Amino acid sequence: MLVLENLIKEDFTSCEPQFFRIYQQQDKDALEALLKNKPYLKIHDEIETQLDDLIKSKHPKKKPEPEEMEALKIQHIGNLSKLEYGVWVYYPWSERLVHLLDEEEFIAVRTNRNIYKITPEERDILGKQKIGVVGLSVGQSISITMAMERGFGEIRLADFDLLELTNLNRIRTGVQNLGIKKVVLVAREIKEIDPFLKVVCFDEGMTEENMDRFFTEGGNLDIVVDECDGLDIKILLRHKAKALGIPVVQDMSDRGTLDVERFDLEPDRPILHGWIDHLDHTQVKYLKTNEEKVPFLLAMIGVDTLSNRLKASMVEVGQSITTWPQLASAVALGGALGADVCRRISLKQYTESGRYFVDLEELIGDKNKARDSDYEVVDYKADELTEDEINQAIAAISAKESESQLLNDDQVERLVSAAAIAPSAGNNQPWKWVARSGKLYLFHDEKHSVSWGDFDNITSNIAFGTAIENIKLEAGKSGLEASYLAFPNPENKRLVAAFSFHQTNTAYASKLAAGMAIRLTNRKQGSKEPVKAEVVASLKTAASLGSQAQLQVIQEEHQINRIADIVAGVERIRFLYPQGHHDFYTKEIRWTPEAVNETKDGLDILSLELSESDKTGLKVAANPEVIKLLNRWGGGAAFENLSRKAIRTSSAIGLITMPSYEAENFIKGGEAVQRVWIDANLNGLSFHPISAPLFLFARLNHGNGEGLNQKMTEELSKYEKDLLQIFPILGDKQGIFMFRLSHASAPTVRALRKPLKDILQFI
Repeated sequence: MLVLENLIKEDFTSCEPQFFRIYQQQDKDALEALLKNKPYLKIHDEIETQLDDLIKSKHPKKKPEPEEMEALKIQHIGNLSKLEYGVWVYYPWSERLVHLLDEEEFIAVRTNRNIYKITPEERDILGKQKIGVVGLSVGQSISITMAMERGFGEIRLADFDLLELTNLNRIRTGVQNLGIKKVVLVAREIKEIDPFLKVVCFDEGMTEENMDRFFTEGGNLDIVVDECDGLDIKILLRHKAKALGIPVVQDMSDRGTLDVERFDLEPDRPILHGWIDHLDHTQVKYLKTNEEKVPFLLAMIGVDTLSNRLKASMVEVGQSITTWPQLASAVALGGALGADVCRRISLKQYTESGRYFVDLEELIGDKNKARDSDYEVVDYKADELTEDEINQAIAAISAKESESQLLNDDQVERLVSAAAIAPSAGNNQPWKWVARSGKLYLFHDEKHSVSWGDFDNITSNIAFGTAIENIKLEAGKSGLEASYLAFPNPENKRLVAAFSFHQTNTAYASKLAAGMAIRLTNRKQGSKEPVKAEVVASLKTAASLGSQAQLQVIQEEHQINRIADIVAGVERIRFLYPQGHHDFYTKEIRWTPEAVNETKDGLDILSLELSESDKTGLKVAANPEVIKLLNRWGGGAAFENLSRKAIRTSSAIGLITMPSYEAENFIKGGEAVQRVWIDANLNGLSFHPISAPLFLFARLNHGNGEGLNQKMTEELSKYEKDLLQIFPILGDKQGIFMFRLSHASAPTVRALRKPLKDILQFI
């Protein structure tokens, strides 16, 4: 067994070499003492080759022969021996003693190959610069590159972190340095390149307490390079730089993205290009959770301009990876970009601010990229519902229509206004209401609903049912009984229903009628408070009112959690399936208030009640390239969070079924959905549809899995079996609609509806 206790421990702290000029007696004595104390030192004496290079630089036009070169060297060093000439530099961390030219000659020879990319006069200017670097992953690359070019005379390094194995994918150092502070490693490397450069280490990192010293002690910095992770420090150091008139440079190690803020030339310039001006950045240091920090982070990084791989990786953080990825090639490029810009700022060769991209994939890439089939979608279109089609469809059923009380225009508008506030899948409002000769007809305006998700018009038919139920309820308030023929024209299924109305003394579901206006979707998390038995009974009664619909209610927490996993898994499949992804982003979601108010349909992003992290993930995933990458990687589990967390806070899960799979049963089921929904809201319960599994199972079973690949088919089949174990009734009945009930605070927003003029036509 090896005994390690008595072995020499690695020096984890020193980063300053010692200098010995042995032509001075005191230095000679000190070096002799060091050698006596440490006879094992490794000695590197290449003063001969350094003198060769020095002499050549002084005589660029001629190439001295060896004898002449030797004579020139002896002449140059004068009365000193070669052993005494120059300076001996001792590096305690590596136990090396190195013989070098002294400072002036060392600088001249070391930078000789820079001329005239950097002139001697420019070199001298750069040698007076004080540069601060905060954060030493990308910052290491920038610092070392600047040191190699001798782009500063003094550098101040700030980082509190130790080198870990995961850092070695992008920090150029060896495994023997694991556990050493990054500031020490970078300082050592700079000193090994050029021991005459001044390096000041802030090994506690940048803090509010040491920020003044970092910026001003020993003279104000000329440039600060920000590569730190802390949002509060990023903002605070910019405020300090702005106050002192110091430019800030930042590389993001993605797409060659470089930020430059010239506070020296633009004293009134907003920090971070003004991208966080709408946020209260004085509070950043108090933010604790990622959810609180995300708005600042998004504004800083610019989600829309990230590379596709980084966008896709963001979705996987916390799922299959622990943090954002960085590549050595990107960090090396960032080192070059940062060093180059800092040099040109110092030399007054560059005077602007901005965000810049040096995207190698765009600059050096295939001009004719091979077409892939990983994201093939159809932009579903439907024929316009014309007045001629409407008239022909109605004319063909005149013989089938029963006697009906004719409606005046005011009655029609009241009825259709009530129908318009009914729910629909993705709030697509797939209806066109037609009033003709005092009669009312419902048509399917397919341009609003045609999509991969509306398989066999299932979701549209459910929406028609909810709207029809509102027609019935509104008619009952006026003493009318509403009935309808479903799909009365076999030749035109876009004519969904023809209504008839009769006077009645019995008000239809008057309690529910009073609740139509308050019915709404609420996706907020709940308190898990149980639903009272009498409320469950009321909901079941509402479902079966004059209908074959049945309502099943699950309240056991472990079963609710199982349903959450099923729904979450199906949602992931839907998001990762190109057509499902395309339809969601192009048809359903509305990202801004302007878009919501312009269309008055679709889902307001605020209505999804997402955390800032989840909202970010959803926005990042809008790019088809991201979906292609996630599918290739087998990722995308983060999409399960969009629904799982909320469902797990539910008080109950409800399932509405009908006897069989038929179009009319989905309409009848939709009527039951509306009754249950209204009744739940009247009883103070929040209602949130979670029916995606039922709709995809229908495609699987009644559409022969059309459009589904083998993996999706297998996963959906498994989820269907899991749901059948929870709701055995699905073995005999057709699942129409599934929803969660909860006790929750009011929703953030309420979905808008199209104006009456857009959905009602008098002909």
